Amino acid sequence: MIEQTIFDQYGITVDREEKGNRYPAFRSGDAIYSIIPLEEVNEAELAERQQMSEHLALQGDRYVSRFILSKEGSYISVTEGQLFLLLENTSQEEGRSTQMGRKLAKFHHRARSISTPIKECSRVGEWKGLWEQRIDQLERMWNDKLVAHPNNSFEKQFIESFPYYMSLSENAIQYLVDTEIDDTPVMTDGGTVCYERFTNDIWSGKPCIKNPFDWVFDHGSRDIAEWTREQYFAKPLTHQPEITEFMNDYQALGTLSSFSARLLYSRLLFPIHYVETIEEYFSNPKESRANELEDKLNGYTDTAHYYEEFLKRFYEIAQVPARQLNIPSISWL
Repeated sequence: MIEQTIFDQYGITVDREEKGNRYPAFRSGDAIYSIIPLEEVNEAELAERQQMSEHLALQGDRYVSRFILSKEGSYISVTEGQLFLLLENTSQEEGRSTQMGRKLAKFHHRARSISTPIKECSRVGEWKGLWEQRIDQLERMWNDKLVAHPNNSFEKQFIESFPYYMSLSENAIQYLVDTEIDDTPVMTDGGTVCYERFTNDIWSGKPCIKNPFDWVFDHGSRDIAEWTREQYFAKPLTHQPEITEFMNDYQALGTLSSFSARLLYSRLLFPIHYVETIEEYFSNPKESRANELEDKLNGYTDTAHYYEEFLKRFYEIAQVPARQLNIPSISWL
């Protein structure tokens, strides 16, 4: 049993299971522990995640999960052939969704000062290649379905909608490339700790846990864009006040540079919501999930013109002085 392994290897007694977490978790005394299963061991990556965790904890972030050494002096343990490591959270406070923009800005500011080079976990400068790879893959799938003819309504919708979303993706990539060529990063554009996908729920749990295995090292605009995208699709008709408040709160600790604003916009232009829906469908999900994905795809395509309007007005909604910063607009929006 894992409980006996944890006691034997860490001297920690499992009091009770802690549910509602991405990873298996349990309480012991006043702390919560997360069990991170490891399929393989990339020592450089694990070292970077540990260094990012320690840096943020030393900077005063109470919610960061910290790596725990076993009695053998290793972060990695094994039970029944499964490698794992243990993370500890001592704060029991509930995360709240208020002033999320300010909290994110503070998190980015603290993490930006890390002196250790982060390479394995870094996505800085990689957006273009990753986006091109995913769109190329979808284009190959689209060509295959076009030749074979669609089998169902989802595939038919995919065939009809993909040219539009490929064009949108190409606009996003060009906007990103132009930004990197024409604009100059400033001090606050340095890499920082970000999330694979930052959402409103990430820090709103009970308790709030900031897990290093949810992180990547990237430009802070990544988190702003993904929070904004989620907010838009969660509230397509009433998103404006909360996005404006979020952007104001974030910029209370320092206004976005033109470089940051343009990176943020390029990420919103790239239709990752559409891409992921198609990718998941063709990964052969269960029938109930396939039906959900079809509904989601129909929702995206039926309201694409509203998202265009949102993109057209984004700098205004975010209160970014685009004209003053000489930020280019997209002519066809």
